[in-house]
Amino acid sequence: MKPLLVSLSLVLGVGTAAAATPVGSGYTQPVFLTAPTGDSRLFVVEKAGLIKVQQGGSVSTWLDISTQVDTAGERGLLGLAFDPGFASNGRFYVDYIDKTTLNTVVASYTVNASGAVDTGSAKTILTVAQPAGRSNHKAGWIGFNATDPGNLYIATGDGGSSNDPDNNAQNLDSNLGKLLRVTPGANGGYTVPTDNPFVGVAGNDEIWAYGLRNPYRNSFDRQTGDLWIGDVGQGAREEVNFAAAASGLGRGANYGWRVREGTIATPGIGDPTPPNLTEPLFDYGRDVGGTVIGGYVYRGADASLNGKYVFGDYVTGDIWSYSGGTRTALDSPFGGFQLTSFGEGGDGSLYAVGIDGNIYLLAAAVPEPASALLLALGLAAGLLTRRRRS
Repeated sequence: MKPLLVSLSLVLGVGTAAAATPVGSGYTQPVFLTAPTGDSRLFVVEKAGLIKVQQGGSVSTWLDISTQVDTAGERGLLGLAFDPGFASNGRFYVDYIDKTTLNTVVASYTVNASGAVDTGSAKTILTVAQPAGRSNHKAGWIGFNATDPGNLYIATGDGGSSNDPDNNAQNLDSNLGKLLRVTPGANGGYTVPTDNPFVGVAGNDEIWAYGLRNPYRNSFDRQTGDLWIGDVGQGAREEVNFAAAASGLGRGANYGWRVREGTIATPGIGDPTPPNLTEPLFDYGRDVGGTVIGGYVYRGADASLNGKYVFGDYVTGDIWSYSGGTRTALDSPFGGFQLTSFGEGGDGSLYAVGIDGNIYLLAAAVPEPASALLLALGLAAGLLTRRRRS
């Protein structure tokens, strides 16, 4: 594949320029970044099973569960979420594929008085059985919503392979291809909120929404509580789903997979369209990109970006914004930058994470000439190649 020179000058809306400033490097296959609200540190998740903490120019290993994590294909340590009461209870949650069982495990840990992780505090909250022999579509995102404190949302993929051969995403007796909602127990395990849509009726009680293929990166708007889901498509469409907190947050929604891929019927399936289908807010075809990376509604210090949903694509490295029904492409895309995730800092700042080990802060700025910006970032000779993520 032809190498591409990386450009980090971009436009996130009409007349609004933005720039990416490098703030971290040297990570090994980073797949996520987050921080507790109000915390100045950045917590970077590496696929192999490490969480590293960065403060200023200092980076250290905060948690190492690499001996417990399987990393084949799309398996790995994939998610991290801080308890809303982290400042007082020190509790956080991880989502990974267990090396022994090859199933999804969501577990909690706590930190001690010095802020170090107590590795003996691990407690399993929930497990999701995964089909044997399939290493893709493991989703991995977990998160809390400020408007729904105490309940943990867990995104699961359909279990892997093409066309969801077991029809897991539409099967309400399977927790695959779903968004789950549970109340974690302080000593492990969970209870099910009584207002989950399938409590007392047919379907698994843990399910909040279904019909998802691989909802790898999602977010809650920290201001409104609205839900944004970036669901990776198969061969035709990439989609972003939206559920407003004020309208029920997508309770019981069916997002369509495997019958629908984005706004079209999934090629080669032919199943009837489900009733009461929830269509994506928007989608795009393979002429635009190949693996959507769901992002965040920007709520940082830059007023010119405030309220815009920023998302991207792993295959192309492109980043876009979405606001008021308009999707705005970058003026100069990342061309070849393999974007694995966005992440929010404790102050609402927005970061882009690359599989090459680099992390960038996204903020509005007057765009510089591409060559000058590349030189300033030390990337004038940087060459990256494109690789598709399934």
